[in-house]
Amino acid sequence: MIPIKIQCGCGQKYAFDVEPVNGQMSHTVACPVCGMDGTPAANEIIAQTLTTQSQTAPAPSRMTQPSPLPTRSGPSTAVPLRPAQAPKVSGKYNLGLGILGAIIGAGVGVGAMYGFFSISGFRFPLLGVGIGLLTGAGARILAKGSDVTLGAISGLIALLAVLGTLYLMYGTFPAFNIVSVIVSVYVAYRVAAK
Repeated sequence: MIPIKIQCGCGQKYAFDVEPVNGQMSHTVACPVCGMDGTPAANEIIAQTLTTQSQTAPAPSRMTQPSPLPTRSGPSTAVPLRPAQAPKVSGKYNLGLGILGAIIGAGVGVGAMYGFFSISGFRFPLLGVGIGLLTGAGARILAKGSDVTLGAISGLIALLAVLGTLYLMYGTFPAFNIVSVIVSVYVAYRVAAK
């Protein structure tokens, strides 16, 4: 058996043992996260291992013949070495566009919240949750994916947007609105990071 360790293009590392047939994989293997075919990479590792073994192995005796080794068929069970850290992607991920989307979403949310206050004269601080939702959604849509960094940046942008809007509405920051601010930041983070 030859131990094979592969790092996929998506960043996922996985490992398995294989008994090669004619110096190659006897079956296909795929990344457990993205499903990309890892057979060519495994064949390359097998070739390198067999070359190294043949250079370092002593010459076999004339009197003995190696016994045939059993082979396995069917798909390999790949075991991930660590969880994937790559962003969740639905296209070409772009953090810069995600930040722009968060700013645009926050701007739309601020406009809606302050517009509601201007038209109705009613202060409804929990509309800050809407700012968080629009901030996170704008970030996720323009970034074409999500990750923890984008979530943290979206949360910060939502924090600033809600604080600014509450200041515009009250002329100061009332302490009882802290719940609205916290929920807004949490919503923006969760939407952009998941």
